[in-house]
Amino acid sequence: MKNKSKFTEIQKNEVSSQKNKTTKLNLYKKLEVLDYAAKGYTNKEISKLTGYSISRVSDLISEYIRNGISYFTEEKRKGGNRRNITKVEEMRIITKFKEKAENGQVISLGEIKDEYEKVRGKKTSNSTFYAFLSRIKWRRVMPRGQHPKKASAEGIETSKKLTLQ
Repeated sequence: MKNKSKFTEIQKNEVSSQKNKTTKLNLYKKLEVLDYAAKGYTNKEISKLTGYSISRVSDLISEYIRNGISYFTEEKRKGGNRRNITKVEEMRIITKFKEKAENGQVISLGEIKDEYEKVRGKKTSNSTFYAFLSRIKWRRVMPRGQHPKKASAEGIETSKKLTLQ
């Protein structure tokens, strides 16, 4: 019959033993698909028994044949790196503007965004750019308009009168 996979005895034993010792339901269901395939069921029959679609059954069997049991048992998540440019490129941008800031120059976010887009090679949305700034812990520091302990206008006028006489 069509859609039957040929499993060796070693593969059959491997799938069966892994299925018996797993405690994760998601992994168990995938190994169950492989176990049925090893026993000679068709993809359509496996689909009815497990609830997976026929194409998903086919994909699981193909992945097993191509990559082995480790494809299912090993953790594949690597973390949440959603950067559009590398860390090295990010650091290059930051050091350039950090030097300017340390020399007392005023830096606008527009300048940093232009540099970011130039390195990235395409236009960037504000949310992506602000996520970048947040990731590098860049904060917006603005010079204040007046000293917080500045005297009132009345006090300043009185002071001027005292010094002119």
